[in-house]
Amino acid sequence: MSAIYTLLPLLFVQSVFAATFETPVKEGDRLVLKGLEAQVLLTGQPGATLKISGVEESKAEGSYVVERKDNIIEVRMIEFNGKASWKNILPKANTQLRKIEISGLSLPTEVQLRGGSVVAQRWVKDLKVSVTHGRMSSANGSGSLQVYVQKGDVNIQDHTGRVNVDGYSGTCALRNIQGDVDASWFAGQLGLEKIRGFVALSTQTATAKLNSGAGTVQFENGKGSLTLQAFQGRIEGQNQDGNVTINLPLDSEVEVKSKSGKVAITVPPSSGAQVNLFTVDGEISVPGELRVAKLSAEKFARGRLRGDAQRASVFVRSQEGSILLK
Repeated sequence: MSAIYTLLPLLFVQSVFAATFETPVKEGDRLVLKGLEAQVLLTGQPGATLKISGVEESKAEGSYVVERKDNIIEVRMIEFNGKASWKNILPKANTQLRKIEISGLSLPTEVQLRGGSVVAQRWVKDLKVSVTHGRMSSANGSGSLQVYVQKGDVNIQDHTGRVNVDGYSGTCALRNIQGDVDASWFAGQLGLEKIRGFVALSTQTATAKLNSGAGTVQFENGKGSLTLQAFQGRIEGQNQDGNVTINLPLDSEVEVKSKSGKVAITVPPSSGAQVNLFTVDGEISVPGELRVAKLSAEKFARGRLRGDAQRASVFVRSQEGSILLK
């Protein structure tokens, strides 16, 4: 049986080309948007309808239309026919971005674009966004949020729920997240602040910083710089050739294995932290109350720092990288 698509009811026309559609929605409905280049705004609002503006009644090449099949509301771009059409439109795409605004009851949503931007405000259902070149931002949302950007910028703040971010280059900022975070960023800048949950970080040449939070951090760092500060809980990870800097609060523990990169750890005064450090070919620097012992080229330091708290632990292993504890 062939698929039957229903064109959603047209309520009013904004211009000769653009229109606004409004349709009732219910539990189980999903929203899918696919296109070449566009500026997409998702705004969650109370109610039982979904309003979509910036689409068209006609099905001309390059226009966006709205269709429905069962429980899926699809906003899609009419593809171009022939190589000549594609060659003409691709160089102009970034200067001809269609603005599509979607507001109403939040639905599980998937957005796929080659370029442009996606902005979500108060979107409280699962959201998956893929933008090859462009930017994505979300504020005051909840539910599962998945973002894939090859080159561009990501900004997510005040979110409740799991966040997955995957990017090759650009900048990524995550702030005030109540939920688990999985962030993979190859190059550029990765910043996280006020994260509560399980945090998985994967970086290659990126400069990454996590400032404050609680839970567990697991990281894999290649050649970039990674800084973790004021994160309460457990920190563990693998470092290759980059530099790792950790400012450890009380009631926290850290376990790091490094190849040739430097690992620098600062513990609070009078922490009484339990320390276990070892390097095969690197150097170890520790506070005066500890002693660095040598066995051939290998060096190690074990013991407890001064202090009555005794609520922190530091465990570091390196092949060639230096270990600095202060």
